[in-house]
Amino acid sequence: MTIQPRYLALLLLFFGLMVLVGSVPGNANALSDRFGDKPLHLIAYIGLSVLCYRAWLAPRKQRIVITLLMIALLGLIDEGIQAALPYRNVSVVDWCFDFLAALMSVGALWLQESFSTLHNPHAKN
Repeated sequence: MTIQPRYLALLLLFFGLMVLVGSVPGNANALSDRFGDKPLHLIAYIGLSVLCYRAWLAPRKQRIVITLLMIALLGLIDEGIQAALPYRNVSVVDWCFDFLAALMSVGALWLQESFSTLHNPHAKN
């Protein structure tokens, strides 16, 4: 199993930016009011999931498991940071949406790779 540094760097940069934006007083509430809290979680964590999945050069099943575990951990870290901020709150439902985004992403990536393999039998899993 090999890591692709550019995807891992983008993953960490995006997560850091997301946490930073959400840590500014009033920012998270303003974004949630404008776009909805759950859609924001889905969009952000779909992006993180795709970057995480692409960061690993490994068999497909391993990339799926790693991605699901990493996103679960990042979601917990995100909620933990929110717990430490007096103007934010922790939500198990938010973490569930983060994980749902990861499930949707790896499912879509699995389908995309499966169809690619059907059309190109020499493609790697």
